[in-house]
Amino acid sequence: MPVVTSTSDLLDIPGGSADVTLVSVKTARTVSDPDTDSTATAEPGKQFVCLEFKIKNTGSTKLDTYPFSQADWIGADGEVQSAGSPLTIECEDLGQQGDLFTNLPNPGPGQFVRGTTLLLVPNTQSGRIEFSDREGVPLLYVETHPLQ
Repeated sequence: MPVVTSTSDLLDIPGGSADVTLVSVKTARTVSDPDTDSTATAEPGKQFVCLEFKIKNTGSTKLDTYPFSQADWIGADGEVQSAGSPLTIECEDLGQQGDLFTNLPNPGPGQFVRGTTLLLVPNTQSGRIEFSDREGVPLLYVETHPLQ
């Protein structure tokens, strides 16, 4: 899916463009990081959603990938919550590849990164995770459904 990010004059970040591929979506109540021996369990009424993306920079300057590490969740009933990354556990135990986007370099023109984003969203209703650029312009969304 092609996306275009806005220029952020405040942070002196140029706009960019990219082809974004959602490689996989995994949901879980518990996630573990074998590298650090840490485990996290979602609080009641919540679930973890781990998204694996491949992002290829199609622009002419380095691409700011920060927007793919922060998101909002919008419920089917219209409720909006921050789905920001609650911790720094990677998604390897769910079978996904790549580091968290917060740990990856910004790709230059023609380059790509493959990374994951771990988010905490409600488990009480269907909704969608919406990623926006630093100016608040929506880039893409991913549907979510409660774990059974």
